[in-house]
Amino acid sequence: MATWRRAFTMTELLVTIGIMTILLTILVVTVGGVRETARVASTRAVMTAMSQATSRFREDTGYLPPVLDNDRGLVDAVPITDTTGGDGAPNYLSQMQGWYSYTSPAEYLIGYGDQEQDGFGGDPNGTANRPGIRNPGPDGVWGATRDPDTGGLLGCDESGSGPLVTRRPSANGKVLGPYLELKDESIIGSLGVSADNPRAWDTGSIDPSSGAPQVYFPGDAGYDRNAPKVIVDAWGTPIRYYRRAYPQGNPGGSFRATHTPLAGIDGSSQTWQYNPTLSEFIALRPFEIEPSQATDYIFQPGGQGVGWGDFSEGGNATKGDPTTTTSLQSGEFAFLSAGPDRKIFNWHRADYLERGGNDGDTFLGWLGHHPSRANDSGWFADGRGGYCHADGWWQAQATEEVNRDNIREISQ
Repeated sequence: MATWRRAFTMTELLVTIGIMTILLTILVVTVGGVRETARVASTRAVMTAMSQATSRFREDTGYLPPVLDNDRGLVDAVPITDTTGGDGAPNYLSQMQGWYSYTSPAEYLIGYGDQEQDGFGGDPNGTANRPGIRNPGPDGVWGATRDPDTGGLLGCDESGSGPLVTRRPSANGKVLGPYLELKDESIIGSLGVSADNPRAWDTGSIDPSSGAPQVYFPGDAGYDRNAPKVIVDAWGTPIRYYRRAYPQGNPGGSFRATHTPLAGIDGSSQTWQYNPTLSEFIALRPFEIEPSQATDYIFQPGGQGVGWGDFSEGGNATKGDPTTTTSLQSGEFAFLSAGPDRKIFNWHRADYLERGGNDGDTFLGWLGHHPSRANDSGWFADGRGGYCHADGWWQAQATEEVNRDNIREISQ
């Protein structure tokens, strides 16, 4: 008798392929979700360890790490004034959005480089690097950056000398730290350095996918063991460090609750009072806030007229969204990761396309603070013997819910 074998019909074959495709898609999504969840957990653990290390640094020195630029130079505190720009936005509030650091955590919590850079680590030629630092002194930069006579910053000019090469660390004394124990050294990377000045950051080395400085790791073509170091999250993006503003030149100081800001650089005072908080940094405000944790932050120049929350559109009484959290109002320092999408937008708590600078036309994003845009790079004096910076500038790109996946560590 003849034996007949029934094959799949075309319909059955297509149905089978469809089921397999669906199952494979579910598997890929599940595995990818588990991987991202693991990366988020790993980043949170690193940032928690950084927070604990920062507290230990403060116990030894009496102050939180200062804010350093991408050349490891001091970026002094932004002066609190009631001055406004041409669009009516408070200069202080807008300038504060860039007052954060990529390099401070590795500099103060771990320590690296030779004795000319941080006071420990081996010989001046940098052939032997060991973690740890000498006491940075009262200003946080090993007594090198400030002029002892004027109190201004030294080396803050367009010659490219910069604060780093003017450091005068002690070769003696107790070694502090490292405060952060590295279980995985892959979280440390270097920034790119200029071909003309091996101690200066290459302002052109920007990661196009994140807008943050390009990070190089051992084995990469751009890695330099003596370049400025950063601590990165699980996606390889440098983690930002924020802290409350402090009186210029005194990182261990704080403002009284009755602090009266300056009206401008002439030193005249106002009758209104203001005390800095972490809510000034809009990027630190969560995309979504639990009602029990919600409160308001408003910066009101001169203590009267229009108050500002963030830089999105708003009514006549308050410009933008003032919503913040109680932890940001009371916190002293914070760390911020861009999360899986590797992007952070500085100007809104929530993101809206085509609104208030989110389209890249109104406000500028930057990698650090500078009081006025003069050039794309170089060293600048602020005219008051204060801070200077050498970071690149670029227009903020249009975004949609960029800040939803940001990861924050707020410390009291």
